[in-house]
Amino acid sequence: MSRRRCSPATAPPLEDEDILQEILLRLPPQPSSLPRASAVCKRWRSILSDPQFVQRFRKHHGKPPLIGFFNQSYTVVCDFNPILEAPNRVHANRLSVPKRQSSMGKWRFMGCRNGLAVLVNGGRREAVVWDPLTGQQHHVPFPPGLHDVPTSSFYAWHAAVLCANAEDGHVHGDCIRGPFKLVLICNRYEQAFASLYDSTSRAWGDIFSTAIENTIHWTRCSILVGNVLCWAICGGDALVFDTEMQSLAVIEKPADKNAISDWSFQLLRMEDGGLGLAALSGLTVQLWERKLNCDGVVGWVLLQKTIPLEGLLPSTKPLVFIVGYDEDTNAIVLSTGIGNFMIELDSMQIKHIIKRNAMCIDMFYPYHNFYTAGRGVGWKWVELEL
Repeated sequence: MSRRRCSPATAPPLEDEDILQEILLRLPPQPSSLPRASAVCKRWRSILSDPQFVQRFRKHHGKPPLIGFFNQSYTVVCDFNPILEAPNRVHANRLSVPKRQSSMGKWRFMGCRNGLAVLVNGGRREAVVWDPLTGQQHHVPFPPGLHDVPTSSFYAWHAAVLCANAEDGHVHGDCIRGPFKLVLICNRYEQAFASLYDSTSRAWGDIFSTAIENTIHWTRCSILVGNVLCWAICGGDALVFDTEMQSLAVIEKPADKNAISDWSFQLLRMEDGGLGLAALSGLTVQLWERKLNCDGVVGWVLLQKTIPLEGLLPSTKPLVFIVGYDEDTNAIVLSTGIGNFMIELDSMQIKHIIKRNAMCIDMFYPYHNFYTAGRGVGWKWVELEL
């Protein structure tokens, strides 16, 4: 009687290290996912706290989620407002902006990109690149050519930061430890000046200038379109700095558009990677995009798509302001008499992010990160609101 040959027993999927990691990689990229999974057992925690696994996790998911907004008021008080629901809601004090006291002027929050934030103090002639996740800071004195510019205006200075390591779409983490670029803008009288700082060489480049007819909008942060950083100029024009070509120029607003109210327009990064413009006309958002015409000339084109706010907002009060923009999701933030709303222009999805009973012109600066762990002494999980 022949005996059936027994095949070697295969390990259960969760006992196979490679299969287990592939399963864990597919957890949702929300703040609570990895901390909760790490509580299952020591083996899972060991895998999930491995920096190499965290890097693979970020790469697998690609775009990090929107954690919340840094909210800056006219009095230059900047706080973090989380927008996710529990258990993914991060404590607001976990991302507190550094309290930087100075007898030489106030610090202004300039916005976030690639997990980094930048603050500027015109009185001290200094910028600080800050990683909200780790708390690390990189201090950058203004370039010599702009250090002594005779301006006392608090709103004369603007800045933008971007990670210079584009590997895997900036999901590698720890951008402040890698190379980054910092662009400083000085807006004095009818001139704008710009210079680019490279963290690798720790040096500023040349200073470029161009004439502008108005001042840069003090509440609008930059948007990145390809290699070009763009700032909104009061009235509807745009100041653009090409970080690769090292050039500074002005793009005028649409020719058939009269002067635009400063609270009713926003520069956009369109779905195809071009420059766009959203302009409020009553309770309707009109969309424009820079495109090539039949003569091969780039100009503004009014898109057929419009967004009727009266059908989206729960209130039909006529007063609406644009107070923020998220370039990663192409979403604008609106201020109304009942609070702040975020509208994704591509999907038309709307979210009531802050409820209040009055208009508010505080600016909203989006912050994206995977927020699976913070790096301090070893790895530690982020505190969440449960």
